[in-house]
Amino acid sequence: MRTVRDRVTRRVRLYRPDRNPLRRRSDRWEALVVALATGLVLLALWPAALAGAAVYRDGLRAEASGPGIRERVVVTLVETPAGAREWRTDQGVLVTGRVAALTDAAAGTSAIVWIDGHGAITTRPRLHAEVVLSAVLAVLWVELGAIVVALVGHRIARRALDRGRHARWDAAWATAGSWRRGPHRT
Repeated sequence: MRTVRDRVTRRVRLYRPDRNPLRRRSDRWEALVVALATGLVLLALWPAALAGAAVYRDGLRAEASGPGIRERVVVTLVETPAGAREWRTDQGVLVTGRVAALTDAAAGTSAIVWIDGHGAITTRPRLHAEVVLSAVLAVLWVELGAIVVALVGHRIARRALDRGRHARWDAAWATAGSWRRGPHRT
């Protein structure tokens, strides 16, 4: 059973530059393509880190500046007039607005909502874990994009190199077919 180390060693030996007389020119080109693809993936770490930092900064800014102070309150539906909702908070404050989770609720139904400093219903603030997750996902998406570009580029180059290898192989067999042996003795 081959270990991962053996497989990696075999790949490195396949693509390392050397003076092996059996290595074809197309093999050297393929090694160069692999080196460029690996370099692209490694160089993409920098833009990925910058993208992650930007997303994290924006998330922190949105956390801090959001639409004013937000407060989590438990509200109870008081009336259901057409197009409007009136809620009474647990402190007795009357709030008018739409709560998407309870659009068809009956009077007396309770819900947890977020209100801003003016008493209007707003969205809940983002959790810090969500900001961190967004930053990590940004890093992963940028790096994944670089990996996909590198793999597609390698596949295209490999296909072109293989086409040339097969053409040379066919030409060599055509030449070999014209070889003649001396008189056949029995």
